[in-house]
Amino acid sequence: MASENSDSEEEILVYAEFKDNINIDNHKNLHVLGIDTKSPVFQLDDTFYIGKFENPFGTYMFFGEDPSPRSLDPLFDKLPDKSLQYICKTRKFLTLQHALITPKEGQEKQTEQSEPEDNYNTAPIKFQSIPEALEHFRKEWCDNKELIKK
Repeated sequence: MASENSDSEEEILVYAEFKDNINIDNHKNLHVLGIDTKSPVFQLDDTFYIGKFENPFGTYMFFGEDPSPRSLDPLFDKLPDKSLQYICKTRKFLTLQHALITPKEGQEKQTEQSEPEDNYNTAPIKFQSIPEALEHFRKEWCDNKELIKK
């Protein structure tokens, strides 16, 4: 009996809203990863979006164009140019925002420009007084400022 329950599937409709103005019809590929997690990932071509489920204030209803609209009173009712029919509803609301991909920690960044030396990994400096510390950092700041100008 347990194997019969594991083969069943449940279909749940989710309303997804992008923070950016996106026209999905302009994209060729759409991949969804982890839709059953707290923060699913959508990939539209080469662009990634991170999702977050929220509680909507109401129910989202979906309508589609009615291929055969009919009137209850054909004598007095005028059919509109476009008629819609109810398809389904959902209370699942997913907001998606653009995700910036960063390299993993431990991997070196490959840049064309040389990066400045890291002077912060030196041993701590001990000062006798606050004015001595202020003078030291003021001098260091002025020296760095002149290096930038060159």
